[in-house]
Amino acid sequence: MNQSNAQVMNRRSTTEMDIAILQALSGSKLLKLTHIMYKANLNANVLKKKLIVLEAKGLIKSSKVHKERLKGPARERTFYGLTSEGRGVLHSYRSVYNTLGYVEQ
Repeated sequence: MNQSNAQVMNRRSTTEMDIAILQALSGSKLLKLTHIMYKANLNANVLKKKLIVLEAKGLIKSSKVHKERLKGPARERTFYGLTSEGRGVLHSYRSVYNTLGYVEQ
């Protein structure tokens, strides 16, 4: 098998990436983009696009926080969290995954 075939086999589907983001946000606290990026193992450009789509679907919410001690345009930080609908989707995914007998990674 050549390298291009190996790379194709390791890519995640859109659904897998969406679930990885929802799982990263499943904790109780809100997360910044960087933290989601590391937990979901996605690059920033892909993650930003995914967050826009997931927020438009009502699965996640964003909150902007103004930091007085920071200067310039970086004063505003965006944090993300799951909505109740997002938690429901994640719960349904886990239920199907467990019913089919897969071991969650």
